[in-house]
Amino acid sequence: MSRFGPDPRAFFNFVYQDMAPWDIGAPQPAMDAILEKYPPANPILDVGCGPGDLSIFLAQRGHQVTGIDFVESAIKNAQAKSDSLPPGTAQLVSFKVADALKPASLHQKFGSVVDSGFYHLFNPDQCDQLIDEIASILLPHGCYYLHEFAVEFPRPNMPRQISADELRARFTIDRGWRIKEIQSVEFLSRVAPPLPAICACIERLPK
Repeated sequence: MSRFGPDPRAFFNFVYQDMAPWDIGAPQPAMDAILEKYPPANPILDVGCGPGDLSIFLAQRGHQVTGIDFVESAIKNAQAKSDSLPPGTAQLVSFKVADALKPASLHQKFGSVVDSGFYHLFNPDQCDQLIDEIASILLPHGCYYLHEFAVEFPRPNMPRQISADELRARFTIDRGWRIKEIQSVEFLSRVAPPLPAICACIERLPK
């Protein structure tokens, strides 16, 4: 069951008719900080990339990045930003309209997956599916970087609260994961004060 009504695509298409509230025109500072502490390996997949700011930021740092989102207008916005980059940077980043809940459909392996406000959009059963998909595309010792809300909203059509306990329960050694760090941080937006959030770097272990 979707948290965003019977047609989530229509919901997010409506949101992206304008600048989405969570788009601050740059990477979230907490995500920037954890990527700085645990440098990602190439190539990088940005799931639920929205208008592409995190993907472009990583490309500007010399990384090879693919950003995916099912909202066509968001991808068009991201591609327009990419087209204005210097050629050497633009060639490092690509954007695709795709279901980020099913990254295995890309038929590609990645050294890292970045997730800035995507995992928290889904109910637990959908998160199980997402984790399995990410496990199937991450190279050994590749890392999954998450930055999600750590607060519950008392109204519909909102992300859910993600806790450190949930991440520890889902990403275990037995399931092929090693948590490198979980941090209590903030999530910035254009329309509200900073909100409690959680940031994590989780390594995929070799089989």
